[in-house]
Amino acid sequence: MRTLEGIIVAHTTPFKEDESIDFDLLRKYLNFIINKKVHGIFVCGSTAEGLILSIEERKKILETILDENKGRLTVVAHCGTSNLRDTMELVEHAKKVGADGVGIVAPFYYTYRERELYEYYAVIAKEFKDFPIYLYNIPSCAKNELSVSLVSKLSYDFENILGIKDSSGNFSTIMGYIQNTRKDFIVIVGYDRAFFPTLIMGGKGTVTGPGGVFPELFVKIYEAFQEGNYDLCRDLQLKQSKLSLALGDGGNLPLLKKALEFRGIGKGFMRRPFLPLSEEESRELKKNLDKVLEEIGLNY
Repeated sequence: MRTLEGIIVAHTTPFKEDESIDFDLLRKYLNFIINKKVHGIFVCGSTAEGLILSIEERKKILETILDENKGRLTVVAHCGTSNLRDTMELVEHAKKVGADGVGIVAPFYYTYRERELYEYYAVIAKEFKDFPIYLYNIPSCAKNELSVSLVSKLSYDFENILGIKDSSGNFSTIMGYIQNTRKDFIVIVGYDRAFFPTLIMGGKGTVTGPGGVFPELFVKIYEAFQEGNYDLCRDLQLKQSKLSLALGDGGNLPLLKKALEFRGIGKGFMRRPFLPLSEEESRELKKNLDKVLEEIGLNY
């Protein structure tokens, strides 16, 4: 079984100018990150504008990635929606087409009690008891936080809930997950500046948006960690943090798309309500990126 470990790219979704999905460019992008030696891809998550795609578009993106991937990367499909029925439909599809597992963000918009969140995940885990499931905590977007106590209980109650992607940016929460879940439970961080510290404390990797634009430093950190070269990890983490900040810490999707354009991938097109960067914003980004890349020893 292939699990969510190492450098996992949270991909962007390439659009044409009319906002339709450019599936040919998606295939090109997949090969771009594979050539950079990442370990997996997190499909249709936040960075992919996944929550403003239709259910059918999300299915087609997953199918396209699996077809082009041909088993090279671990593929985990984000299946979270605002309701249980649509989430179950996406999980069923991901299982059917051969994904390595699914990630599921907390249901969003409304405020839910902890027992309601528990029941939401329990229903899915029971229905797909032979399929890998990863929780996804991103309270800044989902509004509902997956507490340490909730994640701990889910980890012990359901063996097929293999781990959690945490994008809270709260290192205390990350440590709480690591310390209070079953021994083989996978904690993977979605906050770039906590990547190396999380590895040191027992985390298994990162799901990263900026790493989908510049994977190089992320891969080097992980390889250095595997070799036990922690001094190099620290130095690379400082460089990677500087780069991630220049990329908006992963939260500015038009910025990530434009940075990819600088690397020869796409034209920065977004799906509304998002708008692409203006010419002035693009020039400012290029200026800042040029400076940071020179400082850290990378290029486009």
